[in-house]
Amino acid sequence: MSTTEPFDTDAPTVLVVDDTPANLGLVVECLESNNLRVAIARDGAEALRRAELAQPDLILLDVMMPGLDGFETCRRLKAMEKTRDIPVIFMTSLTRTEEKITGFRAGAVDYITKPLQMEEVAARVNTHLKLRALQKLQEEQNIQLQREVRTRQQAEEALIEVIHGVRNVSNAIAHDLRTPLTELRARLEVLTLTLKRQGNEQVLPELEVALTDVDRVISIFNALLRLAEIDAGVRRSGFVPSDLETIVSDAVEFYQPVAELRRVTLSLTVSGDLVAVADPLLLAQAIGNLIDNALKFARDGGEIQVSAARRGDMIAISVADDGPGIPDAEKPKVTERFYRGDASRGTPGVGLGLALVKSVATLHRGSLDFADNAPGLIATLSVNCCH
Repeated sequence: MSTTEPFDTDAPTVLVVDDTPANLGLVVECLESNNLRVAIARDGAEALRRAELAQPDLILLDVMMPGLDGFETCRRLKAMEKTRDIPVIFMTSLTRTEEKITGFRAGAVDYITKPLQMEEVAARVNTHLKLRALQKLQEEQNIQLQREVRTRQQAEEALIEVIHGVRNVSNAIAHDLRTPLTELRARLEVLTLTLKRQGNEQVLPELEVALTDVDRVISIFNALLRLAEIDAGVRRSGFVPSDLETIVSDAVEFYQPVAELRRVTLSLTVSGDLVAVADPLLLAQAIGNLIDNALKFARDGGEIQVSAARRGDMIAISVADDGPGIPDAEKPKVTERFYRGDASRGTPGVGLGLALVKSVATLHRGSLDFADNAPGLIATLSVNCCH
């Protein structure tokens, strides 16, 4: 090695183990001429110490040595945590298949047959150094990936905790305010009746508007609390065998007067066995929300078609209207709480109706999907039959 041209400190290091000085000299000269750093050991015991200390990128190991032979040295290298991943190439005159198998079982990655050909030595060393570099890069990338996964998991857990905290606060507010609002409504109702008996008709219209406003706020709180119960899984205790045909029929019947006022035709078709283990009260509310939503947007004199059908393990309840529909860009957003699309700006509501339907669908291991009705919208609530 020239003293005027020091090796690059980043160059790979090869540990050469051989008890024959002539072989050591040839191999060291070959490796140094290929700009590799070289460490040497003259027997197996010294090789174990040098390998642990120098942490070479590759080991060239003679098989026939006094004391610890190459096979046993390799086994011990593979048994030590600090050296187990260092690739080992045997240098040997043993060429029988059984001897090569013994070497591979000891942990070697390759063989170089003596007498050594320096071009072959250089080629095999370079190949395995490249493989080792790729292995190290992959290990580093795996470690980095694991770090990123842990960081993302921690971020997700923190985000979930924040979301739960916000929901808990909103739920607590809704719960605390619902009682005084209910009391306020009762007092307004008493006041309205009192004024009617006294014949004071001047402020009655304003009181009736106030009652309507209070009812609307109470309905918002009721929806929030119902969503909170669903999120917490409390409503699962309400699951019983239910006939969804009856639930859907009752919902359609309930909204028939409203449809008639709007001159909207509200029809129902059912098919198949519609019995499922479900929460009938939540499903009734969810189906009612879909019909109510369709009535808000259906054309005067238009048509709303409600259908319920069995599809394998699922029951699908669809409500199709002929209104403006929902743009594709808005479809993923309309089930977010308090989201109000452009088409709904002029209609009453606060954006909890479809959010509630989505939560009910999730509780029943189902889904809420939207499709174009050209014109209008088809909203489909699917629930699993068995729980």
